[in-house]
Amino acid sequence: MSLASTLAKLSFCRQIARTPGTFLQLVLQTKAAGQRGPAPTSAQKAAATQYRLALPNAPLATALRTHAGDLSILYEVFWQRSYDLPALRNGQFRTVVDVGANVGLAALFFLQRFPVTRLICVEPEAANFQLLQANLRGTPAVTVQAALSPTDGTLRIDASPQGYNANISTGAGTTEVAAISMRTLLQTQQLTWVDLLKIDIEDYEQQVFAGPTDWLAQVGTLLIEIHSKASQVAVRRAVLAQGFTWEQAAGRHPDTGLFVARNPRLSPA
Repeated sequence: MSLASTLAKLSFCRQIARTPGTFLQLVLQTKAAGQRGPAPTSAQKAAATQYRLALPNAPLATALRTHAGDLSILYEVFWQRSYDLPALRNGQFRTVVDVGANVGLAALFFLQRFPVTRLICVEPEAANFQLLQANLRGTPAVTVQAALSPTDGTLRIDASPQGYNANISTGAGTTEVAAISMRTLLQTQQLTWVDLLKIDIEDYEQQVFAGPTDWLAQVGTLLIEIHSKASQVAVRRAVLAQGFTWEQAAGRHPDTGLFVARNPRLSPA
């Protein structure tokens, strides 16, 4: 990292830290996360540090793991502002569903950026879900531990050294989790309309959008992380069939990255 980038990162840490102690924690733990050496133990990967962040929508401490990629996501979301996209800046999103919510950092950004009154966060991986619940205490968020799937049932997921990369297994998998369809999720949460649906499910979007997608009629704006060309084809075909617009919002490759699809239908509200 260049000197300019290092100084900019330090400046960000000072701005987002609510206390001098949190600033020092961020600096030290960021350095620890970037150090080369023996692979961290399971206990080290699971250990979380409590940070008092200067986020008006996060009244309690935010727990982030030093060796599971959580700090990288913090910088991506709040320093690089990965979700502060031109395609979303004029949105008045009140009902938001975050699928693949990880430990809640994107959700905290949405709460800060938009006038959110209902927030549903879906995350299947147990350790991520535990931190998600803790990090969203004191907010209007409702958390659901499940994996998005074309149908209800169960799936198996593979763990990853980085907490945000746990993905649906194509084989035996390591852990069985509940699977929920978007139709069931909307019904159980009594949602007839979603202003913003964010999906980041590590390339399982291909399978989800190859299944029934009539639920798209209840979505105003879809923000989705695409992980492969096959997934891009499946998602794009589904949203265009529903009359949505389709554009790439961020990414270096035309088939992967963040994409935004908009429903021409106005919210019933």
